[in-house]
Amino acid sequence: MLSHLPVEILRSISAYLPSRSALAFILVCRRIYRACNDWTVWRHIAERASSYPYGVAIAYTSNLNTWKRYVVADAQASQGRWSSDNIERWLPYIIALNHIVTFSVDHVSLHRLCDPIFNAPLLSNTGHNRNPMQFITNPESSFNAHAWYLAQATAFCLSARLLSTETPTGAGNGEPPRLLESVQWFRLTAHNPLDLSVGDSAKLITMLHALANRVVGFFCAELRWALATNSTPMGTTTGFPHPPTASTIPFASFMKPPVPFTPRGLEAFSKCHLPSMTEPSFFVDDEWTGYISLNLGPETCMRFDGIGGDHVDVSNNHLDQFPNGHFPFRVERVVRFRLVQTYGNDRYQLQSNCFHTQTALHLLTVTVDRTTGRLAIAHQTPFRMDRVLMDAVITPFGIVERVIPLPGHWMWLWKRDWSNSKEPYTSE
Repeated sequence: MLSHLPVEILRSISAYLPSRSALAFILVCRRIYRACNDWTVWRHIAERASSYPYGVAIAYTSNLNTWKRYVVADAQASQGRWSSDNIERWLPYIIALNHIVTFSVDHVSLHRLCDPIFNAPLLSNTGHNRNPMQFITNPESSFNAHAWYLAQATAFCLSARLLSTETPTGAGNGEPPRLLESVQWFRLTAHNPLDLSVGDSAKLITMLHALANRVVGFFCAELRWALATNSTPMGTTTGFPHPPTASTIPFASFMKPPVPFTPRGLEAFSKCHLPSMTEPSFFVDDEWTGYISLNLGPETCMRFDGIGGDHVDVSNNHLDQFPNGHFPFRVERVVRFRLVQTYGNDRYQLQSNCFHTQTALHLLTVTVDRTTGRLAIAHQTPFRMDRVLMDAVITPFGIVERVIPLPGHWMWLWKRDWSNSKEPYTSE
């Protein structure tokens, strides 16, 4: 009988089974369980599982439960049922490893899990008469910090899923998706830090990260529709970058998520991208690109102003060359950052080059808080040096900023090499 085989044979059999089959196999009898419930078996299964295309990013360990947890999560991922318990215990942790469940997770169920949190009013009761540039939120209102950790993780899963398909949302019926204008935001800079407790401040940062994760999926859904229908400021997509997909963003290279089924894993997950993504070199060593969304009113669809899109003045006045007779620099199609100042160990300031979208020239000054992932971005142009400071955050998908405090106006920047392998758009 099978249970009478030598231990080495039983382990070899189980090590080459898919995750679900291996977990079922060890339950056949006690002897098989004792023989095969070994860390070397679970490590072999986890390392050879094709569902982890970049492997399992953990240090070499002989801990039985560490390897087994990845196998259990892999098995549960194939069942296709999602609940808040899945989010809390394992789903975002394996999506952060680029697990193939990213491409099949039911986005409708993810919406249902986080919509009650995201749709609750964020504005404080005393803020309705404030200047919209100063709108704030009440850290004591709505949901507690744990609910926002759940919302942040769920929004990460949802946006990864929406990025995993290149089919424009709404393309079949010709109707543009209206998603971005529903996402709320608030200005943390409007709060006096002395008025906030440590817990309130941490909760507000988590809320910004959760909202920013949600923005990315909605932004991508509307952007793909806009690119497919030439819904751009100038009616052309020439020079525009292609948005990234869930497979072109190497989450596993800069996210260090908790091991599945880790107690209080959501809190750790909320910060697992920060150590790598807030390093100055993360910004400075690569070129960046992206889009600014423009909400022109309820009667029109969203317009997307792409970095690198053909700009008439740049072309006519040769501003992309140096010297050009206008500026002591050239205007570029990509964003580059350089480190200009540090403030202790946890804060520093970046300055961008002058880059162009289809409609404008831009200069960014970005102050980075390494502890929280919060960014304060000041926008300038070569013609106007006044600066408006806006809140942004660094997410696993790149930089997300509400450029003005009106519904639908956002900026999403990502590393240029995260764009899919297609060349920038060109005229037909």
